[in-house]
Amino acid sequence: MTNDENRMTNAGRLRCSGLVLLALFCVLGNAWGYEVRFGQTTVHVDGVEEAQWEDLRSMLMDQLTLNGSGTPGEPLADDLAFFVRQHFIRAGWPDAETAWKMEPGGIHLTVKPGKAVRVGTVTLKGEMPLPEEELKKYLMKPTLEREDVDKKLPQWVEADMQQGAGLVQRRLRAEGYLNAEAMLLPAPTAGPDMRRDLTLEIKTGPKFTFGQASITGSPPELEKLTRAEMTEASGTPFNEARVQQIQKRLDSICAEHGWLHSTTTADYKLGKSGGTVDVVFRVQAGDRVRINRITTHEAFSRGAKRVLLAKFKPLTGQIYEAEEADFLFKRALDTGMFALLDTKVLPENGNMAEGNLRITGEETKPVTIGFEPGYDTFLGPQFGVTYKNTNWRDTGNTLAAELSYSMAGPVGFVSLTNPAVFDSQYSMTTRLALEQFNRFEYDRVGTSLSLDVARRVNQALSYSLFIGTTANTVSSKILTLQQTGPTNYSLMNVGGNAMYDRRDSPVLPKKGWYISGRIESSTDALGSGVSFVRSDLQGAWYIPITKKFRFATGAQLATIQGATADKIPIDSRVFNGGPFSVRSFGMRKLGPVTPGGTPLGGTSALFASAEFSYEVMTNLEFAIFGDIGSLGQGNNSSPLSYSSDFREAIGAGLRYKLPFGPIRIDYGHNPNRRTGEQSGFLHVTVGFAF
Repeated sequence: MTNDENRMTNAGRLRCSGLVLLALFCVLGNAWGYEVRFGQTTVHVDGVEEAQWEDLRSMLMDQLTLNGSGTPGEPLADDLAFFVRQHFIRAGWPDAETAWKMEPGGIHLTVKPGKAVRVGTVTLKGEMPLPEEELKKYLMKPTLEREDVDKKLPQWVEADMQQGAGLVQRRLRAEGYLNAEAMLLPAPTAGPDMRRDLTLEIKTGPKFTFGQASITGSPPELEKLTRAEMTEASGTPFNEARVQQIQKRLDSICAEHGWLHSTTTADYKLGKSGGTVDVVFRVQAGDRVRINRITTHEAFSRGAKRVLLAKFKPLTGQIYEAEEADFLFKRALDTGMFALLDTKVLPENGNMAEGNLRITGEETKPVTIGFEPGYDTFLGPQFGVTYKNTNWRDTGNTLAAELSYSMAGPVGFVSLTNPAVFDSQYSMTTRLALEQFNRFEYDRVGTSLSLDVARRVNQALSYSLFIGTTANTVSSKILTLQQTGPTNYSLMNVGGNAMYDRRDSPVLPKKGWYISGRIESSTDALGSGVSFVRSDLQGAWYIPITKKFRFATGAQLATIQGATADKIPIDSRVFNGGPFSVRSFGMRKLGPVTPGGTPLGGTSALFASAEFSYEVMTNLEFAIFGDIGSLGQGNNSSPLSYSSDFREAIGAGLRYKLPFGPIRIDYGHNPNRRTGEQSGFLHVTVGFAF
């Protein structure tokens, strides 16, 4: 035998020995079973599965706790064996047996569960005011929700079946059958597979419905809202839960508008034969609360207190309105300073009509450092490092910095944001940025310094004003001066933005609409001769058709006035084409392009799109879309000027939704391809197209 053969034989023996030891360990582990201790008593249990042990252990601990911390004896052992057997019988093992014996270490219980009983045929008997399948679903719900359950042949557990019958009864009573009963009639266990058929007998009794629902004591200001609740209730199934729900809703309506101490009671009388039930809701609204002052928890930092007091300042001296308070609450969370916030209105010096808005919560860790890898069809692979301090030097201001790199070159910025300028509702951001862009046949290096003052007026309306300056250098060995425009230029930029947003979410919208506009004046700062005005207008509308199927449409218009395209720096022009415009073209590629592939842009761009999407599985949507757009290059005399040379795209794509927006893969086909153009384009990016 060779050395190699010896080594192989020895290895085989080692593997065999290892398997034997593993098997022996498993056998001994099963023999050792489980144990539970309390005081001087130790109970060893074998014959049970791991999945059965947790509930069994809890039951044994309850019994040992009731017994106290005395010395274990035979009466206790016999009691524990009895309770263990009953536990298994209730759990679906009717032939379970439990033996006990005393040992030096305590009590030893040996369990033989026997064969489990399975649920057989389920039959409903009696009146059926609801579909039979729906009632069966309620009956089997507790059984089918068990872990590792066999859906086709579930185990019979008496407690689960009784709970299911209770759910059926509650469901019927919710429909107005207040005297409904659902009784289990199980048959004996039969057959080698231990099946137990059952019949659920249903007795509905008379049905009750809401008759005339009236209200007294409601504040006159809320009469329209409270009357709507009464109208909605009339004619619906009557039950006490629904009455309590209406009471809570009336109290909630009052609290939302300043009557924070409102209480509502209800008077009604049930007839023996069912029918309509007239209900009178009596509202005791109490005093309407005016916010006298704002206070914060002492544990908040100095910067956090400053921001909170400034954000909630508009409530001071005002009647409490939940909608306004909720808006300011969200604005405080938007700063990123807080992991948790809670507000509560407390009576001021015992006066129920005056309130102290008390703010408590928890601050986030102020300093975060992140690494952001990514990929975009236009910029290619990307990697960035970010730094953020949401409470810089305990002022409540946010210091942020980022350095990223892509195929277009490096980009870096530093910004400082004051979320409450002069303790007002305005925020102010100062930003210094440096950028290199060399994606095409030219290289641009630019620096910019800007100041932006913004305000969110309410949940829908926001606006900002900005001023800034930029210094840029463009170089190219291929492009002409007419193609690049000015190559060394400095601009002073002044402008503003406004947005009205009625979407349900700004990053993952399913319904609603928005419209936004921007105007910016760029003037020569150091004698480069560049001067123009740019305006942008865009909007979108999202319409849910069904729970999973939706329609969306959007449009954008951008124009530059005051100069022709060749007098405007190449990166300051408007472009079309790409994942956020006409998707049959690459980024910026709709319009004139040099032989080397550099988009030259223009002075006006128009884009419109329509899209249908369907959620094929959780967070994953399939979409089909159509786009149309154009690019113009004239000296526009009106912000609404645009070219009539329209280009189209039809296509399909996938969206996978993440908290920061969807990862989007779209392919747009060019149905009217021209010489030198691709038949279509594949886009991979983040965010919706509009």
